Amino acid sequence: MKCVAYVSRVPLKDRSIRMPTGLSDIVRVSSKHNPESKITGIISYREGQYLQVLEGPHAEVDKLMAKIASDPRHEDIWIFLDQNVTERSFNTWGVSVFDFVDQSAFFDTFIENNSALLSSLNEQHTKRIQPFFDIKKSDTAVQKNYKGRNLKLLAWPDLNHESNPQLIMDLCVKLTKKPYPFDALVNSGEFGSLDQVTKMIVGFELSGILDVTDAQPLDEQKVSEKKPNKFYGAIKKFLGMR
Repeated sequence: MKCVAYVSRVPLKDRSIRMPTGLSDIVRVSSKHNPESKITGIISYREGQYLQVLEGPHAEVDKLMAKIASDPRHEDIWIFLDQNVTERSFNTWGVSVFDFVDQSAFFDTFIENNSALLSSLNEQHTKRIQPFFDIKKSDTAVQKNYKGRNLKLLAWPDLNHESNPQLIMDLCVKLTKKPYPFDALVNSGEFGSLDQVTKMIVGFELSGILDVTDAQPLDEQKVSEKKPNKFYGAIKKFLGMR
């Protein structure tokens, strides 16, 4: 599987204005074609440019990129990421037309996975990508901390898109019945290191299927002393057991 991310300019129209002509068609065709080709990602339009991230099988992504390269609705295409990946940053294909993509929670994983590459871009490239997200912000992304929190799954993720479905399934079982302490997950060592557990939990939260609550102190359960049953007491006495 591979991931390709690019920025392209919308061709100039009358009065030297860049207008996203045909954007609705791009959205319509992509919404139909991409799921059929097992391609996920995001497309965003901002200040005369498109930013698109594509993830999926090598042949399908290359085929789509070839179409985009010859599409008159795109010019000055700059591919800033083209690499093999073992897991997806996006589980679905989405559209963010007018907003900054980094205001959407699902984009955080993509930024985190590629923070080293993004922070290495030169000044010219940084300025070009700046309308979509702040690279400096991505380099200092706040790490999630679930210490002292309880976790409960509201739904299960699509295991077909997971690189280690059995591990994810085992984790889902833990978090399904009732709120489970994050600290207990880490301390057990069953699901890997602190960073590995956190990454999986972040994925659940970004997908909107996780409920995170503060751990409540457990009330001391008062164990009530059982009163002896008179009938069984009489039987024991009769049998010489008392």
